Amino acid sequence: MKKILTSLFLASTLLTGSAQGWPASYGGVMLQGFYWDSFIDTKWSKLESQADELAHYFDLIWIPNSGYCADYNNMGYMPLYYFNQNSTFGTEAELRSMIATFKEKGLGTVADVVINHHNTIGWFSFPTETYNGVTYQLQSTDICKNDDGGATLAQANKEGVSLSANNDTGEGWDGCRDLDHQSDNVNKIVKAYLHFLLNDLGYTGFRYDMVKGYSASCTADYNTTSKPTFSVGECWDNSTTIKNWVNGTKVSGVPTSSAFDFQFRYRVRDAINTSDWRKLADNTDDAAGRPLAYDSNYRQFAVTFVENHDTERRANAEQDPLKKDTLAANAYLLAMPGTPCVFYKHWKTCRRDIKLMIEARKLVGIHNQSTFEQQQSTNLFHATKVNGTRGSLIVAVGKNTSIYTPPSGYTEVLSGQGYRYFVSTALASQWNAIERRVNAEEEQHNQFTPYTATVYLKADFTPVYFYIWDSNNNTQLNGNWPGKQPSTTTINGETWHCQTVNITSPDYYFNIIFNQGSGKPQTDNIEGIITDRYYTATLSGGKVQYTDVTATVAISSPTAPHGHNHSERAAIYDLMGRKIVAPHQGQIYIQNGKKFIQQ
Repeated sequence: MKKILTSLFLASTLLTGSAQGWPASYGGVMLQGFYWDSFIDTKWSKLESQADELAHYFDLIWIPNSGYCADYNNMGYMPLYYFNQNSTFGTEAELRSMIATFKEKGLGTVADVVINHHNTIGWFSFPTETYNGVTYQLQSTDICKNDDGGATLAQANKEGVSLSANNDTGEGWDGCRDLDHQSDNVNKIVKAYLHFLLNDLGYTGFRYDMVKGYSASCTADYNTTSKPTFSVGECWDNSTTIKNWVNGTKVSGVPTSSAFDFQFRYRVRDAINTSDWRKLADNTDDAAGRPLAYDSNYRQFAVTFVENHDTERRANAEQDPLKKDTLAANAYLLAMPGTPCVFYKHWKTCRRDIKLMIEARKLVGIHNQSTFEQQQSTNLFHATKVNGTRGSLIVAVGKNTSIYTPPSGYTEVLSGQGYRYFVSTALASQWNAIERRVNAEEEQHNQFTPYTATVYLKADFTPVYFYIWDSNNNTQLNGNWPGKQPSTTTINGETWHCQTVNITSPDYYFNIIFNQGSGKPQTDNIEGIITDRYYTATLSGGKVQYTDVTATVAISSPTAPHGHNHSERAAIYDLMGRKIVAPHQGQIYIQNGKKFIQQ
């Protein structure tokens, strides 16, 4: 029923052409579907393989900027192309497939929109792009005059290049060229890009990166034109600045965007890292201000979270993470008003608890404008009652929640390290069935049958070497560089080099480089392989260029490919490597070493 209602709501919102930034009384939960450097773990194909499970618990999934950034291992925050959607997370075809699968199951995809700044080729040159027969190109005159604190202007004067006559309307960022959003050309390109994301690729809404970099009125203009169902801005600052930004997006008195509730996150972090749970109390304040979710005037526009890709770590550097009590943090997040956004790493490591927390939230009917009442707040624990449309939920979090006694009329339904959930007793009778279903789902999820994956290569050169390493501490599977020469097999009358690898766990994958030998041409890294893959390769420009042809290779030979016997080929697996007994319609599976969609 949840997904039917969600779909009807989205349809009605789109038909009315509303540009309101976040729906009122919205009961959905969002997943941040990535973390820093999650190129393998959150590939589009891998996320799509989890569609059934994700769509049951989440209503929205925010994914990284999906545009091409011209270099491998790029998180997308230094964008180079808007309309080329082949990124480090997958191809445009895989992106479209994932978004379409999510949409079919009632899960909306939120695009990471990075328009404050733009990368260049050199200092001032932007690539040309053509979409729907129209050519778009940013110009040097679209760069803010005071970009990089004046360094860009000094370089422009040296090269005889013109910049915009306008200074930045927000904060600067030295990593790329800051765009002048007062420019007609910038406006035209950004609006075409947003239209492309929503109406061509199929995104549901936008997460705007670094919105402090340009005027909030620009977001209002972009949202009014493109009409996303959901819009959230990353205004990383104190609550007063965030509220001012939300107000700055208003059109006809209504905000056109929500914002991430950073102070909610910092309250939770401080309570956990200092072991003082009074910091969650609503009767306290600090220099950073009161969280949006605590304020009845703003909680509709509060997207709450307890961790994200920036706070946890960047590359190999620790940032400002939660030190402990991940379960307690998520228990508080998923009980409170606002729209909670769960961090992907937390989902992976605490999946059963988070599933049950979400089920409790939806059972009670908590939404982004729910009211709440503090029950008790001590340094040992903090307890809050949150009122939903069907009842109330009391969440107790802290280092000693056992000493908390709820008022009469409440039954404990869920507990774990550092948290307890109590719901209105009238609703508690429904809990046993919910818990049994989640437990059975988790039991199936944890079942894994090892299988094999074979890489096939048809090359126009010899010799051919396969250098292979895996996700298990980068273990080398073919020895040191350049690896070994693989065996060969005949497929459809053609010779293919091939090697089989054992997939030993749900998170296991391997990586490969095709090369001609030490000091000779080679490919880039080909990473995250978990199923049979077919590639062609050719020498070009002193490098081995490869193409993934898995989707187009048809094996008609009556002889099974190398490394597979009949029983292995008969089994059906999902993309996590779990053997499937009853495939679900519309989901992607693997059989006979090839992907197929269950009809």
